[in-house]
Amino acid sequence: MPTMPEGDYAPVPRQGWWNRNWKWAVPVGCLGLMGSCVCFVAIAIGYGYTSFRDMGAYTDALALAQEDPQVQKALGSPFKPGFPSNTQVSTTNGRTHATFVVPLDGPKADGTLHAVADKSGEAWTFRTLYVELADGGRVDLLDTEAPDDAPDALPEDLDPEEPDDVPELDDLEPGAPAAPLPPPEKKPGRDSDIDL
Repeated sequence: MPTMPEGDYAPVPRQGWWNRNWKWAVPVGCLGLMGSCVCFVAIAIGYGYTSFRDMGAYTDALALAQEDPQVQKALGSPFKPGFPSNTQVSTTNGRTHATFVVPLDGPKADGTLHAVADKSGEAWTFRTLYVELADGGRVDLLDTEAPDDAPDALPEDLDPEEPDDVPELDDLEPGAPAAPLPPPEKKPGRDSDIDL
């Protein structure tokens, strides 16, 4: 029967893997977990940005800003959109509401595109759409002026202050009754002017 050595000659029991490697396994494990979280967040943000960039409200708003001559003059052309911020998109009962802010980087100046839009069906309708300039000015992209040939526009030679069909005083018959005068305007703030 073999005898076991005693004293200094006794073998040291072998340690397990964790006892031998914990000093480098703990930091590597923590870094791996943090890296996985960062990758997941980056993928989610990238997917959200790509789907938002393909949304009709974003593309329509950007196209209107790029075609507007006042924006082109203020920012320079071409200008590039930055990463959208303050983005909110919600859908309720088939109606989609979107609010977003997009920085614009132009060769002459920078600006910010602000938009609020609703979608019912296939088309987007903007309630708010403007570009805020770096100097504090604002270009309203929904401000559509009536063209010169609009049916309700007055001809240039017609002055609205002087209608041409009003009879002259000399044209009135001598015995015709004069039109009654309107009542005098009341000044606000006097108790005697209150009608009961």
